[in-house]
Amino acid sequence: MKKGLRLTSILLVFTMLLLLGVRWAERDNRLNLTRVRIDNSSLVDSVAIAEVLRPYFGSSLLKLDTDFLKNQLQAIEGVDSVSVVIHYPETIHVSFSTRKPAVILAYSSREIPVTVSGDHLPADWVNDQLPVIEVVGDPDASVIESALLLLTMYPLSPSVSMQVSNREIVVTDNGLRIILDPERAAENWLSWRRISTIIPDRTDEVDLRYKDQAVLRFSEET
Repeated sequence: MKKGLRLTSILLVFTMLLLLGVRWAERDNRLNLTRVRIDNSSLVDSVAIAEVLRPYFGSSLLKLDTDFLKNQLQAIEGVDSVSVVIHYPETIHVSFSTRKPAVILAYSSREIPVTVSGDHLPADWVNDQLPVIEVVGDPDASVIESALLLLTMYPLSPSVSMQVSNREIVVTDNGLRIILDPERAAENWLSWRRISTIIPDRTDEVDLRYKDQAVLRFSEET
């Protein structure tokens, strides 16, 4: 019994001393944020990261709301997720997971890298290894989504180009235009793969927007 009371008393004294020590350290600014370690941020705008983190420097880590900080960092363009871990007495570790550019949407005046799902990414994430979809006019978002899905399901070779406009997706392969219905793009593309070997050499266009048939147009007609 006495042994249990003694152990309890020691634990209470230790806890009080610990709390007093933490309180003293905080008052003496020994638990303030002075250092941030950042991982996997190479594609993220470093200026935007700095703007978010700047107000936290010099503040007590005991009062840091990590969830709020994560939400602020995740709002930066191109960021998918963020983890924030506190390392006492003065450091936080921030690790980024960024979205991956899959395709470049090439408009008349600008190029926009996007994810597979069509989310826009920072313009400087453009690189010459990504496939390009030329965007003509102002097509509905569903048309662009259909083209992105087609590229995801059936990656095209570098020699093949794709264009989207108001009512169609056009794939050009060695000068031959294959016109697809955005609402049935994958189905149309499978149809093209079935008939591609029997198309006459002088064919200029293959229009697959008509159900269960392919309309061939020859160079003399266009």
